[in-house]
Amino acid sequence: MITILIVEDDDAIRNNIVRLLKLEGFDPISAPDGSTGLERALAFQPGLIISDINMPGMNGFELLAAVRADKTLATRPFILLTALDDRESMRRGMTAGADDYLAKPFTRVELLDAVNAQIRKRGLVDDAIETALVASEDRLRAVFSDRIGGDVSGTYRSDTPDGAITEQLPDATVLFSDIRNFTSLAEKLNSSEVAELLTQYFEHACQPVLKNGGGHLKFIGDGLMSVFTNTAHGSPLPAPRRAISAALAMALAAHEFRGWLEQRFPGRGLPDFAIGVGLHCGEVTLCQLGVVRNKETSPIGDTVNTAARLEAASKELGWTVVASDAVLSAAGEGIQTGARTALAVRGKEQAVDVFEVTGLVTSMADKMHGMASLTERALEISAAVKSNSEITARAVKAALESKLSLLKGDGFDPSTVTVRLKGYRITQKIGSGGMTEVYLAERESDGLPIVLKILDSRGKEASEHLVRFIQEYALLCKIDHPHVIKIHDQGFSDEYAYIAMEYFKRGDLRSLFGLEMTRQRALTVVRDIALALSAIHSHGIVHRDIKPENIMLREDGSVALADFGIAKSMLQAESMGFTQTRHGDLVGTPYYMSPEQAAGRTVTARSDLYSLGVMLFEMLTGRRPYTADSLELLLAKHLNADTPALPAGHGGLQAIVDKLMAKNPDDRYASADALLTDLGRVA
Repeated sequence: MITILIVEDDDAIRNNIVRLLKLEGFDPISAPDGSTGLERALAFQPGLIISDINMPGMNGFELLAAVRADKTLATRPFILLTALDDRESMRRGMTAGADDYLAKPFTRVELLDAVNAQIRKRGLVDDAIETALVASEDRLRAVFSDRIGGDVSGTYRSDTPDGAITEQLPDATVLFSDIRNFTSLAEKLNSSEVAELLTQYFEHACQPVLKNGGGHLKFIGDGLMSVFTNTAHGSPLPAPRRAISAALAMALAAHEFRGWLEQRFPGRGLPDFAIGVGLHCGEVTLCQLGVVRNKETSPIGDTVNTAARLEAASKELGWTVVASDAVLSAAGEGIQTGARTALAVRGKEQAVDVFEVTGLVTSMADKMHGMASLTERALEISAAVKSNSEITARAVKAALESKLSLLKGDGFDPSTVTVRLKGYRITQKIGSGGMTEVYLAERESDGLPIVLKILDSRGKEASEHLVRFIQEYALLCKIDHPHVIKIHDQGFSDEYAYIAMEYFKRGDLRSLFGLEMTRQRALTVVRDIALALSAIHSHGIVHRDIKPENIMLREDGSVALADFGIAKSMLQAESMGFTQTRHGDLVGTPYYMSPEQAAGRTVTARSDLYSLGVMLFEMLTGRRPYTADSLELLLAKHLNADTPALPAGHGGLQAIVDKLMAKNPDDRYASADALLTDLGRVA
């Protein structure tokens, strides 16, 4: 039941509105003046406020201003009651933030129409906010899952969402920071303790950022991002200098925060607390979505993305503060630096020159404009940076040792291999399954890295496998398409049958899920895979297992459709060098399974299109359309559940997803070419 507050000094009007709303199923509360109305609004937190303008004491305009100034009430719908001919009050009310007005006298229908319109509007806002929160949570979950596996993403969204309001900052400095070993910390704490840790840390970390004029603060999981401009702070100090000052002070705050952790969680065996900071400057876009609370903005663009990637690189470099050459060039004199290197940043043609920032010698101007504390505590800051860097270095060493131990346990000794194939130099075993073994090798003629799938063809039990082995890849060898895995060679020796195929150093499409998977990237991938499906379907081949793990990434960023099993093994070759099945892989395929596959019916080319539709949904939303606690329930959803709705920003693609994921194959696209036609219209 929705609570509605009516603030009106005329008893008859107020009581009539209360009775009318109560009859319609609402929960009305009332107040005879603005002061009482504000007290009741704070106490009851109503879903809607209706207020007269002319009242003794606090009038309606003053009440509206007080409501908009309160954080708990600021987004509440507010309707003003005004006289029929009082156009000036109407304009003033709407300018002050009123959502609607009713002119006295008004009818029952007019009142209910106004109330219901605001309720519907509030529902749309809440739905949009909830969708954004879910999407954000899903992205963070994916990022933390990657970290547990040892991956470094360092990527922040760089595209502009549909329908966004933007503002350009032509010369801004972006600070991006992150907590080291956060997944290790979180593993040893419960959820409320993790929340407490983050709250306490951000309180410490935000102080130097705000003191140095950082704005547009955003918290991304355990990360913090802020933008410094030359005009916002009212200081003559350049934004890059203030950003460096904030970064060094954050390093000191992190150093001091270790004491809080030791007192709060004694004897818990927490890893040492440390942070990394990346700084880059350039053009930044402030993006405001159409439906947000308090007009919050999100900085996006290449500068933000680069700062995030510099922070990510600090983990491997063992530095605390990493700043680009552009930042140091604009920061002025007195910046103390350590090591220097050039980093290759994805999406940039040239490497970015970066420096380790270790300190700042402050000038008189710095001291006059809020940076005197750096002079007073310069030695502490240097010690904090050194300590933080040592912790980071130890963490990197520990990660390397862990990976090396895994490689020793599951690695590959070339001297133990009995397989020999003329023309190939085998370098690493990367998988096995059934009667096949998968190896990374080099072609002796030109050193090209390739993947060899080898079948032991000796013995009677191998005959059936050999037939399937030949049939499956004989078809693929006929296909020469830029978005289909390349088959270099196939052949037989006295003991083995083998397939030589393309090797993908960058792994599979799953590595791009999260912040890198923009709408445009998703549509490009779907288009390219639809082209691949058109090619294989024309040869009578049905893939039967379209999923991100079978979409491989080339060095130039293009994608190729690969075979199940081989693609997975090549990904592991890139990441670890061994091929145990990861948790969840056994039920991974059913997430993309067509209804006819789930029911054991005939599989056709349209089955591949269904799986591609599931993949498109996941790329756009960051989550799979169907999840369940058991395989049986998951397959039942593929058979019977409606296709979920895409977020509002992707509504223009809903018809394509619905058609791809139709339960009846006859209701789907007749071919991949038909899908390409629709994708062309969207583009």
